[in-house]
Amino acid sequence: MKKSESTTRKETPEEELKRLRKENRSLKSNLGKANDKLKRAKGELKQTKAELKKRRHEDNLEQRAERITFDAVPGHRYSLLVIKLCILIYTRTNCGLHTVEKIPEIFGEVFEGKCGKVPCYNTVENWMKKLGLSVYENDRTPCKEGKYAVVVDESIFVNSEKLLLLLGIPARHRGEPVKHEDVTVVGMKVSKAFDGDDINQEIEEAARKAGGSPEYVDIDQAHNLTNGVAKSGIAQRIDISHTMGTILKKSYGKQADFVAFTRLLGEVRLQYHLTDKAYLLPLNMRTIARFMNMSSWVGWRQHMLHAYSILPKEKQEAYSFVAENKELLDELAVATDAVRHVEEICKTKGFNIATCNECKHYIVKNVIGNANSRRAKLGIMMLDYFKKEEALLVDDVQNDNISSDIIESDYGIFKSKKSPNKLYGITPFVLLIPLYPKLVNKSVTDTFNFKERLVNVKLKDIDAWAAKNMSTNWVTERTKIFRKAN
Repeated sequence: MKKSESTTRKETPEEELKRLRKENRSLKSNLGKANDKLKRAKGELKQTKAELKKRRHEDNLEQRAERITFDAVPGHRYSLLVIKLCILIYTRTNCGLHTVEKIPEIFGEVFEGKCGKVPCYNTVENWMKKLGLSVYENDRTPCKEGKYAVVVDESIFVNSEKLLLLLGIPARHRGEPVKHEDVTVVGMKVSKAFDGDDINQEIEEAARKAGGSPEYVDIDQAHNLTNGVAKSGIAQRIDISHTMGTILKKSYGKQADFVAFTRLLGEVRLQYHLTDKAYLLPLNMRTIARFMNMSSWVGWRQHMLHAYSILPKEKQEAYSFVAENKELLDELAVATDAVRHVEEICKTKGFNIATCNECKHYIVKNVIGNANSRRAKLGIMMLDYFKKEEALLVDDVQNDNISSDIIESDYGIFKSKKSPNKLYGITPFVLLIPLYPKLVNKSVTDTFNFKERLVNVKLKDIDAWAAKNMSTNWVTERTKIFRKAN
């Protein structure tokens, strides 16, 4: 049988060439069309870029201004931007008023005058006083969300006067030390002296303005404060830092070895002053706060003992008294470590049944255990303090603030800002104290209405408040007399 022939015919070379030429023409045609599309797309992209660039340029022209604009404040020549900038720089930094005046000048120079006119330092001070007076007169209700306590203390003498300050704080501890934004100034009073009746009167006035009595009053152990709070009938908490300082003073203040060592340290300080030995001396401390801050020079002693072997022979001889008093300083180290430990517990965790028991256990184990009679008495006095404060706790849940560090901080801020010339006495500049907690950080400043407060307080209001609450400014009186004479 014969095989069947294939139905497909093989392409001749001429036919294959013809077919390939046809396909090539088709591909060239498609490539041309694609090139035309690409060329049109590039043209459209270039046009789009040009239009976008033009639009951006026009937008920039519209947004660009000759001045940085901000809300105007009725009755004031300066914008709210400039006022807020100056006040926040002054309250949140260590800048003085003259420095605050220079900073907007620099801003104006960099931004080519677009920030507007720069205020003088006296204008900034007036803004501060107006805002402070507004806060003091209108924000006297502390801790609106719960119960409150009051911290009371008086300042050191400024000229012949003292400032009595009453701060409203949360009655319940919040798991961290009291911060400035937690504070409301509920009372300020200036006088040459304050007795128990004066203190009682100011506490009652503060309670009336706040809309209710505080749950307790936190004070140091000053007799006039203790007497005044007792007359008010309100429970009193004694500040733990002042109490521990007092206990240390009672335990060591009149002891022969302690007196001899501190006297020797004072003599050495004078002897080595401005010599090549002075750099190893401990920091100087105010006598009034020596026992509250005793841990600083006790810590210095530990550093000196550790470094003693590597000191040059001359320095070893100069500071040999440190090693000679090692027994006393070791005892003081135990005492100050215990004080620092219980203070840290009560300030960071609050004062409650649990923290009180924790502190008492630590004192028994580390202060009284294996102690000489002097250190044992120190531990017993510390336990007595905790037992008295514990008696004010009504249940296991109550957690109080027993530290007045926040009022010491407020006094420190005021002292750093006020004039060093004591002849001024206490002036309306004290209105910085109620203002500071409202501007200390962004979280509280966001709700602070600068414009409304500035508009509602006039300079004559400050003068009227000063005439009622402040005494004579003798620097101002001297200026008036000299001006009349000339």
